[in-house]
Amino acid sequence: MDSNSSPHVSQEDPRPLSQAAGLQSGIVSVWGLVSQSIAGMAPTCDVVAFMTAGAAFALVALPLSYLFAFVLMFIEVNTLYHLSKHRGSAGGYYSYVSAGLGAKPALVTAIMVVFYQLVSVAGVPIYVAGVFLPGLARSYLGVTLPAWFWIPMMLVFIGIPWLLSVLGIRPTVKAMLLTSSLEIVFLIVSSIVIISRAHIVAPLHPFTFATVGIKGVALGMIFAITSFIGVGSHAPLGEEAKGVRTQQGRLIGKAAILSLTLVGVALTISAYALTVGWGQTRMALFSKAAAPGVQVFLHYLGPIGAVALVVLAINSALMDDLALMTSTARVLYAVSRDKLLQTSFATVNGKRAPAASVTFVGATAIIVGLIFGLWLGPAQAFDVLTTAVLFGLVTAHTLMNLSLMRISYRERRLTQLVFHLALPVIAMGLFWIVLYETVVPLVFPLAWAAIFWLLVLIGAVAWTYVKLGGGRGPSDKAGHELGVATDTSPVETINKLGLWRET
Repeated sequence: MDSNSSPHVSQEDPRPLSQAAGLQSGIVSVWGLVSQSIAGMAPTCDVVAFMTAGAAFALVALPLSYLFAFVLMFIEVNTLYHLSKHRGSAGGYYSYVSAGLGAKPALVTAIMVVFYQLVSVAGVPIYVAGVFLPGLARSYLGVTLPAWFWIPMMLVFIGIPWLLSVLGIRPTVKAMLLTSSLEIVFLIVSSIVIISRAHIVAPLHPFTFATVGIKGVALGMIFAITSFIGVGSHAPLGEEAKGVRTQQGRLIGKAAILSLTLVGVALTISAYALTVGWGQTRMALFSKAAAPGVQVFLHYLGPIGAVALVVLAINSALMDDLALMTSTARVLYAVSRDKLLQTSFATVNGKRAPAASVTFVGATAIIVGLIFGLWLGPAQAFDVLTTAVLFGLVTAHTLMNLSLMRISYRERRLTQLVFHLALPVIAMGLFWIVLYETVVPLVFPLAWAAIFWLLVLIGAVAWTYVKLGGGRGPSDKAGHELGVATDTSPVETINKLGLWRET
């Protein structure tokens, strides 16, 4: 074989490179996976966007909403950790649900993951360019940006990540590794300084239900949980992780624990710093102010601290879209490789990046953003899209938990009962309680999020029936191996092994 040829592609293989080659293996280290996950959670962007929106409901209990969300997601990461141990896959959650529940729930999971990550790609630039930056310009520069400013800026916030994504995984991971580390250090250090300088009368009051009750904290958790949605965005990089194939999945679990710990600590302490820095008795005004987070940083850290927050927040939004586009594109790639979606998504370009999938994600996110932004306005569009993201996330994670429980239902050891059965049940219960508190009673415009999610879910179930109903699709055995490339070829999945049934 020519030394310059791909080790996965035979010289006699008549297929073009885009079909014969797969994703490039052995590229992403464990810290690269951690940075992808951190970038997907976009901590600095959360501080200026999600915390501002969440404070409208949680008020002084904003830190409690973030603490509960952190604990809930830590319980949920248990499921990701155990399901990913033995399978490094471009399908991520799609592959994990396939292992326990089979093909039909796996396909629904994949569509839900694509849904909530794609909607998040649309929502973040709407807020940053439609609410945060105009408020900043008006308050600090005396400049009123045009009402349509968010539209071209959304193209920028999605276009730059698209370009990096199609250039391959190397530049993508390098960009995220540098900025993710900087964000975590900046948020923790600056928050400690703010807390040390603030006049705190009742230090534990932000961690009580006294002011807003359970419903206020739960509504704040919508935005707090959504701040963590990218915790599993590194899972679809399993096939590109370093190490032997049997160990790639273990890196996914370790990276999830590391990234969630770092971001959870940074966001919880940041929420507390903003609350005590703004003034606990004044939190009703926090979400109504223009860029309140910047105001707190300016007051306690001066112009340098405020400018650093703004710059890192803008970069964080870019990296968030980059991480989620990278992740979503690989899920589409894996599902299409199994012939369950448009097969053109299962191709790579010369940089071994799934360019067709990335382009679809970017283009669709722009369309979704434009529809909701023009219809509801940037502020309400962000609230609705963020709530829709939570619905999709809870649906996918519920199926993940059920998959782990199904795999482990015969186990009798106490430790396995705790990690494989008890914790998944607790996570599902808490997720659905938060959703219930969010939408009952139905109040518009947030109710549009539930309708949006329900329409997509119905479409996902219908598509699953079309592709897998009536005996179509993979055999029962192969249905538990979806999204996983074989050891001999990155594209030789179940449909290449004679395990596919046609009507």
